[in-house]
Amino acid sequence: MKIIDKIEIHYFRPIYNLVLSNNGDINIFIGGNDAGKSNILKALNLFFNNGTDINTGFDFLADLCRQREGEARAAKGRATIWIRITFNNFLGWKSLPDKFAVKRVWNRYSNIPADTYPKDVPGVTIGKFLNKIQYHYIPAVRGRDIYAHYLSQLHDSLIEDEKAGVRDASDVLMKAINQSTEDMSERIQTGLGFESQIQVPEDLRDLFRALDFSTIFSGYHVPLQRRGDGIQARHIPFILDFIARHSKRSHIWAYEEPENSLEMSRAFELSEQFKSEFSKDNQIFLTTHSPAFYDLSGPHVSKWFVQTIQEGDENQLGTHSFPVLASEAADRRLGIAALVAGRSRELYEDNKSLRNAVDSLERHVREAERPQIIVEGPTDQRILRTAVEKVIAVDEPFCEFVPAQGAPNVASFVKSHARLQSRVKIPIIGLVDNDSAGRKEYKQFNNLKLLENTDFRVLNRSSRIYFGILPVPNEFSEVAKIITAVGGEEFSLTLSIELMFGRDVVRQAVDEGVLVFRDRHANARDGELGFKVNISENFAKSIPEGYQHFAKELDPACKDGFAEWVCDKDKDAFANFEGLLVTLQRIVQNGE
Repeated sequence: MKIIDKIEIHYFRPIYNLVLSNNGDINIFIGGNDAGKSNILKALNLFFNNGTDINTGFDFLADLCRQREGEARAAKGRATIWIRITFNNFLGWKSLPDKFAVKRVWNRYSNIPADTYPKDVPGVTIGKFLNKIQYHYIPAVRGRDIYAHYLSQLHDSLIEDEKAGVRDASDVLMKAINQSTEDMSERIQTGLGFESQIQVPEDLRDLFRALDFSTIFSGYHVPLQRRGDGIQARHIPFILDFIARHSKRSHIWAYEEPENSLEMSRAFELSEQFKSEFSKDNQIFLTTHSPAFYDLSGPHVSKWFVQTIQEGDENQLGTHSFPVLASEAADRRLGIAALVAGRSRELYEDNKSLRNAVDSLERHVREAERPQIIVEGPTDQRILRTAVEKVIAVDEPFCEFVPAQGAPNVASFVKSHARLQSRVKIPIIGLVDNDSAGRKEYKQFNNLKLLENTDFRVLNRSSRIYFGILPVPNEFSEVAKIITAVGGEEFSLTLSIELMFGRDVVRQAVDEGVLVFRDRHANARDGELGFKVNISENFAKSIPEGYQHFAKELDPACKDGFAEWVCDKDKDAFANFEGLLVTLQRIVQNGE
């Protein structure tokens, strides 16, 4: 929501003259510590609430710009602080132009500002318009008093919302409290011989200030005040948003460092909520040091870089702002922080995608009746499902194969179930390819017990959750030894689901163009010279005839076509899968 279009601040604290034009739904101030970002929000608080902070009044001499004070003293003139805000007529009032400015001026002789506004607009109309706006200032240091302040405002918004029915309930409750305390006071007077009255609040506002949220942690109700700072911090924007939704006024948020006390992933989640949810019904001004917030972009986001610059004859420091209009400008202003922002968001998006995939698996598994084998992708699912049909002679499949879109998703899913003592009453087995990605995930479970004569680790015995890797069929044991001998202990046979098939099947698939392999290359150097090495050619010289494809790299684009092709083959083509399938059947039927 675009309530404010332009801000002009003059002579407030280190701000001598600051102009912020083209304000958006979200307005972000970026800069180092003590650059003056917070003073912009405090100046707005002065304009709307006639105070620089929550419960902190305005002090002209303390808040006057030192440079301006010196100029006024030298010229023997009167110093002032003034702020002019150009508003959008966002309410669509016919008595107001599309844009109009209101200027407020403070001097040392009065803490009440003098207002000026367009001559053709009645002052009553301006007053009514400003009364339709509520400005919320949330400082960077957020103690219990901040929660109390906004809980009391929550009370006000509920009272204001006639549909909520809180006003009538409030009146009834307060009458009951007053009646009870009167009876108690009478008993005290009778027993002690003198009057003693309990001070009861006139309304529920003070009671709301003492409210607390009850949160669930490890199955228990825990007051929010006793949870970590990060959990508490997450509640404030939702309280503010609730206030806005149940209020007849429009709201502006001035939020200092919303990322405070939040881990990086939570900060990114909150920034997305600010952009996609909270800014729809509120205009937001915020300061930040986090890439989660200063990397936000789009037509409704405005950003400024704020810094202090020496100015004046005495080299005084003043606050200045520079619009960040493009990524190149951000790179120049933010330096290394801009680089971190891009990488941080990339990691967040990867993590978000991972969580979405795991959630999808969770929903599927909860509805399942058969044991679940979580595999990397759709081609793994199709090939293994066909292998069960052809190799294991059973009327009904003993398990269901579920694609997880990558080895990390397989590992994350089984880990989450193992830690939470899965409520699913069927065995769950994670199975990944025996390649670099799969081995990386499998390695994190190396400290767990192996099922006897298998490559499957036990993550949770009672819930029957396991994690395994494609075993090397006997046909390839000699090739695996050669690759390790030539390359060293850190090198192993690369075994994806497509390479589980025997030599003759692979050769036929290559001849028919169904499987495509590419040579592997690497850069080699001795400190002075470097050149590209064809690794496949060097390894292939040592590998037995017919197995040279293990020295090459499979083209991922051929996976779907190969799965369709190979699933039409007879049982003999799937001979190398028999050991794996027998092991899976044993695990799901008998466990350890």
